[in-house]
Amino acid sequence: MGKSEIKYFAAIDVGSFELELGIYEISKSGIKRIDYVKHTIALGSDTYKFGKISYEMIDELCDILSDFKKIMHSYKVDAYKAYATSAMREASNNMQVLDQIKVRAGIDISIISNSEQRFINYMSIDSKGELFEKYIKSGTAIADVGFGSMQLTLYDNGAIQSTQNLSLGVLRLREMVEEIDNINEKKHNVLTELIDNDLNTFKKIYLKNKKVKTIIGIGEPLMYVFRYMDHKSSDMIIDYERFIELFDRIRGKSVEEIENILGVSKNYAKMILPSVLIFQRIFDLFNAKEIWMPGTLLIDGIAAEYAKKTGIISVGHNFEEDIIAASKNLAKRYRGNSKHNSAVEKNALLIFDAIKEVSGLTERDRLLVQIAAILHNIGKFINMKNSDTATYNIISSGEIIGISHDERMLMAEISNIDNEENIYNKRDIRLAKLSAILQMANALDRSHKQKIKNFTLKLDENKLKLEVNYMGDLSLEILSFNSHRDFFREIFGIEFILKQIRTF
Repeated sequence: MGKSEIKYFAAIDVGSFELELGIYEISKSGIKRIDYVKHTIALGSDTYKFGKISYEMIDELCDILSDFKKIMHSYKVDAYKAYATSAMREASNNMQVLDQIKVRAGIDISIISNSEQRFINYMSIDSKGELFEKYIKSGTAIADVGFGSMQLTLYDNGAIQSTQNLSLGVLRLREMVEEIDNINEKKHNVLTELIDNDLNTFKKIYLKNKKVKTIIGIGEPLMYVFRYMDHKSSDMIIDYERFIELFDRIRGKSVEEIENILGVSKNYAKMILPSVLIFQRIFDLFNAKEIWMPGTLLIDGIAAEYAKKTGIISVGHNFEEDIIAASKNLAKRYRGNSKHNSAVEKNALLIFDAIKEVSGLTERDRLLVQIAAILHNIGKFINMKNSDTATYNIISSGEIIGISHDERMLMAEISNIDNEENIYNKRDIRLAKLSAILQMANALDRSHKQKIKNFTLKLDENKLKLEVNYMGDLSLEILSFNSHRDFFREIFGIEFILKQIRTF
């Protein structure tokens, strides 16, 4: 394979506990990490304790990232992505920190939301091949345990069933028990209570009758433990008995003893027990049989994301289907009208596709309007009178895996579909376009009776013609359609025409 067919890519993770740099060769045949550098720096200790990152730590950050820049330059990378996670996300001075890094180290860093971070981690697991697809076909929980928080996601039938973020990051847990007397058993008991509190709540609400056979474990602290168990590979499957054997070996041990047993630094030794304890409690509470540790890092996911987005690699799990499945499960939880939602979803996609070439919208926008259609009436479960406001509050305060914070807020606005004056005041053309599409899609099933099933939709110059073959009364749909068609015309410059055809 010629050099021109290989892309060199750099991925940087500014995490809660360390900075990581991966250099990758990406080609049609796959992704290969060819260099890896990391530096321990406990940003999370500053953020979780004081709410901001200290000047001294900013100084160290800039120095290390400057070194990363030199390494990237030596490989002549074609592109790079640098992401920061919870420690930077929660720091009150994150804007100043990112500006300092850009000016002093020459690196642009994006703060990603929790749902984006977890989604990228799942892409890293997918890059391991067919094993991911095999496991998610039946009862599997992905436990993505980081230094700041943990994401617990249930997969079944090849798609996400539910996902929740829990404040069970190992650094955060460690900081919480730091003040307790130096009695290991007491710290162990407090940690167990903290972990069980969140896991039991998750189990009651989301697990119900679902069975979890396999846990997919992601998280660097746990990787150190399994490297100790099997030095040959960081990708391994451990059954319950073997895991408990390891757990018993470090339970009740001091940091110094864990340091000696596992051969890790003191900083890592402090994180080992909370991490292993989280997985032990998941094993017990979910009655799981085994854990698969794929041994992947966030930077591997960043490289996989780049490879997919640029079209270099097109195979693998369809994560867009996961986003849609998660949205439908959220709608189901709030007793959404599934037949109406399906009709509005179908209508929105047909309208989007009919005007795609002249709309100025992207494939990502298509996904967002699809999710907004699925979720547009979930607020009725909370408040039927002010359902639009309730829908906005549910979407804006929740999270959908793979959707950024900004995208989620956009969908919350789109779903508030009847307030055109509000949309004008926002002065956001993307919001206006997606709202106009959803308004018309919803109008076509205003009665919630799916009357408009047999129809043709065609764009002819600046006219979008909808011909409906229906014998009955469409008065309510036509009334709603007419109330929104002027807004649609103003936003797109396209006249939307509905014609009812009665064939005898």
